[in-house]
Amino acid sequence: MSIRTRHIAYALLLPLLTLVAACDEGVVDATNDNDENGAALVSVYLTDAPGDVEAVWVEVEEIYLQGGPDGRVDLLDEPTELIELTALVGITQPLLQDEEVEPGPYGQLRFVIGGAVLEAADGTVYSKDGAQHPDGLEATGQLQCPSCSQTGIKVVLQGDDLVMEEGMNDILLDFDVTQSFGRQAGQSGMWVMRPVIHGVRMVEMGQITGTVALATDEDDDPIVSIPECPEDTARDLTDFVPRAIAQNRTDDEGNPVVRTGFTAEDGTFQILGLAPDDYDLSYIDEVEFTGATLEWTADVDPTWVEVGEGEQVEGVAFTITAASCEVQGDG
Repeated sequence: MSIRTRHIAYALLLPLLTLVAACDEGVVDATNDNDENGAALVSVYLTDAPGDVEAVWVEVEEIYLQGGPDGRVDLLDEPTELIELTALVGITQPLLQDEEVEPGPYGQLRFVIGGAVLEAADGTVYSKDGAQHPDGLEATGQLQCPSCSQTGIKVVLQGDDLVMEEGMNDILLDFDVTQSFGRQAGQSGMWVMRPVIHGVRMVEMGQITGTVALATDEDDDPIVSIPECPEDTARDLTDFVPRAIAQNRTDDEGNPVVRTGFTAEDGTFQILGLAPDDYDLSYIDEVEFTGATLEWTADVDPTWVEVGEGEQVEGVAFTITAASCEVQGDG
């Protein structure tokens, strides 16, 4: 299968410019060369990789740089309102724009989360720090966040160095819901949030796109069906989560950086916000729901791709060869 690449840095940014004025969701033009007295101007945007929950809202209390020429530099020091992360799939929301900092290298970008609300697929609601569901639904359980200390969460930056250059520095933060939320083992009344936040410069970010399809016979008829999971709950291709695993970039613990994508109803998928690297392609083979686990078996062609700076890799194909549902307590 041939894999095609094309430059997407501005193709991705420019169509979203009208969203900034319309609803405060979008990105600014990365070609803006506004430079005030040689300062570095930092803008931070938030997006989301999808997860298995119905909806998640978080309150961002602070964003700051540390380890720079002037020590800690606060970029955002007033809490936002609750932001619905699960509404940001494929779009972005500005958190701060044109914040002036001293040019130079910085050690870390940190992200402090205050209140949060999670609505599970079964309609139950879980809350952190007394945050209220935007629609007034009553919390039925607790959302814990062991890593949400006052010092904040270190953003996993995919660039080689955190250097703020003179002029514009646009950074996209991807709050990966798929990797950040899970049920507390043995305690059905609690969810746990361990935030995984990836960062990449917008001028560098690339993406991987392609298709997800059921295996077919020689007449192109599907030979695989997607089961209800649990019973009476329909599932489809949107429950298939592709992954890209960096071959050369690692997190602070030395583990490969893992990015998850999302699949649309028509079977097209995207993995966004990728820094330049070679990526192994895989998928989440077990997706957990209340009382059941949806298990996938699939082939992918090719098995790895090279993503250059600002490039889109097209033509990746996942073929689902088996799908089953394991109900808790079976076997």
